[in-house]
Amino acid sequence: MDIKRLMLAGFLLIVVLLGINFWPPSAPPEAVPDFAAYARVAEKKQAFFDFVRPSIQIENSLILAERQALLAIKASDAIEARYADFEVEQIRQLAEKYRVPNREALSDNEVLTNLLSRVDVVPEGLALAQAANESAWGTSRFARDYRNFFGLWCFTEGCGVKPRQASAESTHQVAAFDSVRAGVAYYLLTLNSHPAYAALRARRQDLRVAGQAVTGDALAAGLLRYSERGQDYVDEIKQMIRGNGLESRAD
Repeated sequence: MDIKRLMLAGFLLIVVLLGINFWPPSAPPEAVPDFAAYARVAEKKQAFFDFVRPSIQIENSLILAERQALLAIKASDAIEARYADFEVEQIRQLAEKYRVPNREALSDNEVLTNLLSRVDVVPEGLALAQAANESAWGTSRFARDYRNFFGLWCFTEGCGVKPRQASAESTHQVAAFDSVRAGVAYYLLTLNSHPAYAALRARRQDLRVAGQAVTGDALAAGLLRYSERGQDYVDEIKQMIRGNGLESRAD
């Protein structure tokens, strides 16, 4: 194995280690500030953004590291004409994490191409706007008590809490997390893997290929299925991005 491949192997190991959740299993759930206590709206909004933003930045940085690893694998294949075993293993692990469909029937090249449309960052402004919208600026019960700022559901027994208004036949729960960062990670993975957000990923990929800015405003159109409100929800998220000066590109 040449020196470039050895360096790539070391880089991939670092990516794997960075992706491990180091939140201590015995740690108490992260406390959420009482955002309702702010008398001034501007101060409440700033406090909210300051609280949620670091988790978005950390999780986006981990996704970016995964993406850079995949791009390095793609570049090394162009030179060596084949993938090393550790590269194949990394591709397969990420394909499982990001739920690449029919991955067992695809070639490594096909899986890698699919992954590059999924393993990518979400603009910070879009994530902040959705967090504010879904959590009523951090004042909703699910944000306060369960660190769920994105209205995320789960379908495994014990994964969360059943909404009070849910019917007896309902199988979904509102996801519960021990930290805001864990909720952010779940949100980003949902956008990057769930079939409902394929349009968002396709739009992001098109912008990448065209060398254009990947912005929250541009990707918001891919959120039609995030809410039953459809286009009204998309329009509201766009307005929140613009109205709160949240627009930024995803580099």
